[in-house]
Amino acid sequence: MKLKKALLSAVGGTLLLGAATANAADNELKVWCWDDNFNVPAARLAAEHYQAKHPEVTIKVESIAQDDLMQRLNAALGANNTRSLPDVVLIEDYRVQNFLIGYPNFLRDITKDIDFSNFVDYKVKASSNAKGQHYGVPFDSGVTATFLRMDMFEKAGYKLEDFQDITWDQFIDMGKKVKEATGAYLIGYDPNDMFLLHAMMQSAGVWYTNPDATKVTVANNPALKEGLRLLKRLQDEDLVFYYQGWMPLLASFQQGHVASIVQGCWLTPTVEADKEKSGLWRLAPIPKLSNVEGATHYSNLGGSQWYVNAQSAQSDLAVDFLKETFASDAELINELVPKISLVTTWKDTSKLSNYDVSNAFFGGQKIYSLYSQWMQDVPSVNYGPHTRAIESLVTEAVQRVLAGEDINTVLQDTQSNAEMQVGL
Repeated sequence: MKLKKALLSAVGGTLLLGAATANAADNELKVWCWDDNFNVPAARLAAEHYQAKHPEVTIKVESIAQDDLMQRLNAALGANNTRSLPDVVLIEDYRVQNFLIGYPNFLRDITKDIDFSNFVDYKVKASSNAKGQHYGVPFDSGVTATFLRMDMFEKAGYKLEDFQDITWDQFIDMGKKVKEATGAYLIGYDPNDMFLLHAMMQSAGVWYTNPDATKVTVANNPALKEGLRLLKRLQDEDLVFYYQGWMPLLASFQQGHVASIVQGCWLTPTVEADKEKSGLWRLAPIPKLSNVEGATHYSNLGGSQWYVNAQSAQSDLAVDFLKETFASDAELINELVPKISLVTTWKDTSKLSNYDVSNAFFGGQKIYSLYSQWMQDVPSVNYGPHTRAIESLVTEAVQRVLAGEDINTVLQDTQSNAEMQVGL
């Protein structure tokens, strides 16, 4: 009898332990993201905010380099091994359509769970499918800006107001005077990075493919053609400082080689890191393309969104986590503004007191308020699933144009090669 009771007690204990383990698993979320200075601390702070209201929930944030994260996702999905995947994952806007189209059952449709009217339209479109279903909770904006070394431009006779509503050709003309006055190049450029052409195309509301991403639009792309013409002019006028890679990019402006930077707002803290330059920099909208229908002064470079693994047993909890944090927690977002220099994609930033703060580094400009204003007017485009594949071909096209080949011929060749490569 004692042995039987002991066995029953042991079995009962095992059952209780198993139940406790199951309950713990039911309240545990795993989050994958990259960048220990930006996305990772944001996710961990969001976890703290959520756990303060839901102490029974455990949230584990794993930091994984973006390329490694993409490789893990593709490997697991290719092998139909969704058990190894996280409950919440961050995916770059340029890449998400690959998953929505290639693995349509992977990401959860959260159209009815989140109020997407609170976010700027171009971000919502980036994480939506052709049926208008929404999958990502928009996070950071990559709204573009012209970072100006105002002291250099002032030596050439320019003031900040001179940079409002100008074209790229006017900007280049200004750069010629700046170089004469200071010796600095107008802008830096990495020939292996299509960031400048990306900014130009989206500022006109076009991309490498048509709006539903079913046809390559390289040859008959006025914004891309104009962008190549401008790159050639910058080279011919000796106004571009060439570099390759992240560290040389930093050196280009930290060492005073260039008088301006055209980049996403996420570069702000990196520019601010050079404390000796405090007060010398200013922000302005990017120049507009000439003679291109739909051209604006507003664009986007980069940015990501939070997604829920539809195959996760904790998908409901994961949705609730995102809904209560990144989608609606003004205290969290306001705290992230100075913590990681977050430019949120919320339309209404009136509750974010840190947006209404003058920035001494940028001469007293309220930079986050400016970013928020510009972000409202960024044209929406469908990045589609082929951005990375096509841009590898456009990289070669840039080199041919800079070497003196005819732009129309180069674009037609690239169009044909792109159609073959992506099968459109």
